[in-house]
Amino acid sequence: MTPSHRSGTIWLVKPRYLHTLLEKKVVFFTGKGGVGKSALTSATAVLCQRQGKKVFLVSWNPFDTHARSFPYSSLGIEHLVLDGPSCFKEYVLGILKFEKIYDLIFENNVFQTFIAASPGLAETVIAGKIWDLMDKNPQALILVDLPASGHAFTFFSSPLGLRKLFRMGLVHREIERICEMFLSSSTLLNFVTLPEELPLSETLEFKNKLAKLGKINMGFFLLNQCLPQLPGREPVEPLNNDDQLLLQQYRSYLDQELRAEELLQSAELPQIKLPRLSCPEWITTVEALSRELERQ
Repeated sequence: MTPSHRSGTIWLVKPRYLHTLLEKKVVFFTGKGGVGKSALTSATAVLCQRQGKKVFLVSWNPFDTHARSFPYSSLGIEHLVLDGPSCFKEYVLGILKFEKIYDLIFENNVFQTFIAASPGLAETVIAGKIWDLMDKNPQALILVDLPASGHAFTFFSSPLGLRKLFRMGLVHREIERICEMFLSSSTLLNFVTLPEELPLSETLEFKNKLAKLGKINMGFFLLNQCLPQLPGREPVEPLNNDDQLLLQQYRSYLDQELRAEELLQSAELPQIKLPRLSCPEWITTVEALSRELERQ
């Protein structure tokens, strides 16, 4: 948030979502699994493309490379699914130039097991691929749908940790580029969460851990699936048991949302509330979310 002066009083002005993102080159989306990261990343892509911005949407799920089967092409989104082995092969071929040499050295069970088991290697080559995409498309906006926050922390911490081990040479140069991307003012990290205790506490814990790694530019808290306000005033006449139960549940969830908003105030990042939607298809959900984000 940025300070604004009015009549001698300092107000905190929430930066507009679209304006902020269009100034960036890479925007990461993270949060606990099942909070709507993919839908909000896609909605952001639709929103930015509507402004004439070239957008790449990048997905990476180390546990299931086939999980991202959403119809991105129907939305006109250029979508890339990354995985560690493919990115590693692409990186090494860029150095060796000859695929036969790569196959001879790396295409065996022993070395493939080593690659899979090496701490932080897959995350680092994925980050390197994102840097390469950014470098080759300087006018584009790259939106990255990261895996759940636990694995996303390794994504950021691995290159920043390896930076201390390699002080010179080729590996040092490549890791330095990745770290510069992470810490650049043109990179942003958005947090997606639900107004519920478990995803909210995990997201805040993740943010605090990231803050200890370095000056990563943190953007917005996207508070997803919030309840709509009741139209008009709450009913006061006697209600039947079912209606009374629904009203109690609504009030309980609304109180939970208010507590979530208060808790997020301590994080000192702008919040954006997104409504709970009931859309028949994923595409209509994404388009509805993009319209909500445009109002922010």
